[in-house]
Amino acid sequence: MKTYRVGVVGCGAVWNYHRLVFEMSDRLTCACVYDPVEERTGEAAALTGARAAASAEEVLTAEDVDIIAVLSPAFTHADYVETGAAAGKHFMLEKPMSTTLDEADRIVQAIDAAGVKCFHPTLRALASDVFEKLQELTAESGPLGPVKSAFFHLVGAPLTRSPWMVDRERCFPPAEYDPHVFDTLLELTGDEPSSVFCHKGRYCRSFEQDDVTTMLVNFRGGPFLQFDCHWVLDPDWTCGSTQSFEIICERGLIRHKWFGLEWHTEDDKGEFQSSRNATDGVRTQGDRWEHYHALIDAIENGTKLSPDEHDGLRYVRIQDAALRSAAAGQPIQLNCTG
Repeated sequence: MKTYRVGVVGCGAVWNYHRLVFEMSDRLTCACVYDPVEERTGEAAALTGARAAASAEEVLTAEDVDIIAVLSPAFTHADYVETGAAAGKHFMLEKPMSTTLDEADRIVQAIDAAGVKCFHPTLRALASDVFEKLQELTAESGPLGPVKSAFFHLVGAPLTRSPWMVDRERCFPPAEYDPHVFDTLLELTGDEPSSVFCHKGRYCRSFEQDDVTTMLVNFRGGPFLQFDCHWVLDPDWTCGSTQSFEIICERGLIRHKWFGLEWHTEDDKGEFQSSRNATDGVRTQGDRWEHYHALIDAIENGTKLSPDEHDGLRYVRIQDAALRSAAAGQPIQLNCTG
């Protein structure tokens, strides 16, 4: 069996989850790594035995790389995918795929034109067993029935104040969470958004970045999603963030706990816990080697990947509409699907 060589661009927090892949899979090896912070590049190279690259382009075009793990900020993704796809590389592309529709379109077009493969690990991939349970519960004949509405609410401390995260042109803070929520609802309902209304602004932060965002997404078949994201807590309080994700169905309520579920009907209740959220230093935040192995299967056998770049494009349409709505102060009607 072929061993696939992975080049990594971006060695921040999410890199630690991907690093474990190379310890757990005999089909993958880390060939080279790059991060604009030189110390991170050196640490990642030391941990994996990979080559420390001098630039992202070196990784994206390296002859000894088969798969690019794009773990960098969202605003870099379109450029990196275009360069890597032109060089025949396949992708493990972290979320958010992008925050603008133009960049998402560029990513999809580059991958399609090159005929390469891309896995895009949103929550339904990270906790795939939870999503399978959701599908069972919300089927037409399932115990809870089809989804009628959903509500996501987050109150937390600001994201890390790295330069790109406080740049309003480059960072949309809710994109840390909304790809997971949007992608879950889109796939679970099989529906398409019809309109998006969004308000955002800076109310509590001492630095120039929006900290309050609320969105209302209406779907063509009738369901709606209310999404609220508030980065308003003082980090010095160290009280942690609070989060809730409720899905209302025809016959009951599901509390989605990211790596677990709790549900209630008139006559019954139940719980489900993912097997992919152990914290023993090996299985943390999803079995990501499964994602790489799915990517390898798609490369070798042409199997369909899900989520992929087209799924990313679907939720970016909602993000893009939200940003346009906030700027215009009115709902944005969505007439295109794909």
